[in-house]
Parts: sequence; structure tokens; C-alpha cells
Amino acid sequence: MDAKNYSDSVSVRSTQSPQGKSSAMTRRDFAKQAVGAGAISVFALISLPPLAYAWMDGKLPERDDLGDAVKALIKTYSITDPYPLKFNDGLVKIHLQSLDFAVRKGLEKEHAEHFVYVLGPVFERHIKPAVQKLGKNIFLWGIFERTGCSYQLYEHINIKEGERSFPCPYKNILEYLNKEYGTYQIVWNDVCTKWCSLTWNGYAKVAGVEIKIEPGETCKVSVV
Repeated sequence: MDAKNYSDSVSVRSTQSPQGKSSAMTRRDFAKQAVGAGAISVFALISLPPLAYAWMDGKLPERDDLGDAVKALIKTYSITDPYPLKFNDGLVKIHLQSLDFAVRKGLEKEHAEHFVYVLGPVFERHIKPAVQKLGKNIFLWGIFERTGCSYQLYEHINIKEGERSFPCPYKNILEYLNKEYGTYQIVWNDVCTKWCSLTWNGYAKVAGVEIKIEPGETCKVSVV
């Protein structure tokens, strides 16, 4: 990837295509999208059940690594060519690499089952009892906006009673990798059917709930 970034300053590169149009996102467009994403995040935050605030212990300002975190975020979002880089880029690629290996070996079922297995204690100790006490909607809260495994993966999560929806983080990156490198065997549908659906249904089984999954560029998961 031909990506230039600057450690101590914000700089969004503008490259010109043969037609004279920029192939990179402009600073203004970037700012608009960043503000929009922030507004959505705030809305999602205030929409959480009261239980969600338990993990907000007020110690964020005390962390001595916030400067590094902000710098990394700025460097990441300063890269707009060959595509606008997002905070979840590395996480998405790791999931895709692991899934591609599993599919090549015919182990996608075992791959998903192992992922559910290692997280089993979390569901048994916390999410399953919460479902029994607070209702099945808490299951969605537990596997999406409550956990860093999700809010670090999805750009934003739309919250409705009994339903969560979010933009698929895999499609565009996988299509880019397949076009540029051609080293992946999996296609986007494999991610939906051999990764996301298998793991989410696995979580639901452990927690004792049933879910409905509607995959797409905007994916929707509902409790039934």
C-alpha cells in the first residue's frame, strides 16, 4: 500500500488521477464523515441501558497513554489512498487472514466453534444470567456495544430494541485485497456464512437465545 503519514501533524494527501480528479478523500469530506460518525457514537452511547455505564469508571482522564492513542487515530485517518484507512483496518485483516486459512483447510466450522469456546466463560458467567434477569435484548448489548471486540470492529452500531445494525467492515477491504493481491480464496459471502453467522449463532446458543441475521453491506442482527 502506498500510504504516507506524518507522526506529529495531520495531513491528508490529495493525489490526482489522470482525469484530474482527486483519488483521495478531501480534508473537508473527511471532517464531515468524522463529525457524522461522532454524532452517531454519542447517540449510541446515550441509548445504552443504565447497566452500560458500569464500565465507565471515570478514570479515562487518568490514563497516561491517551496522547499516543489520539496520535495513532490521527495518523490512521490521515491515510486516504488507496482507500480511506479506518481504526479497524488491522483487526479486519486479521479476521480475514484467519478465516481464509480455515476455509482453505476445510475447518471453518471448527474455527468458529473455537472462537465461541474461548469466550464461553464470559457468556456463562455474565451474559446468560443477564438475559435471564433482564431479557434477551441484553444479549445484543453484550455482544455488540458493550465489548471492545465489536465497538473496535464496527464503525458504528445502530441500536434499536431487540435489534442491532452496523456497516459490514469486511466487504470493501476484502474486495480490495482480492483485486490487488489475489491471494485470498474467500469471498465476501464466505465472511457472512462461515464466520459472522457461525459465531453469532454460537454465542446465542450459549446464552440461550435465538437470533435472526440479515447480512448485507449493512448487517442486521435481531433477537427472536
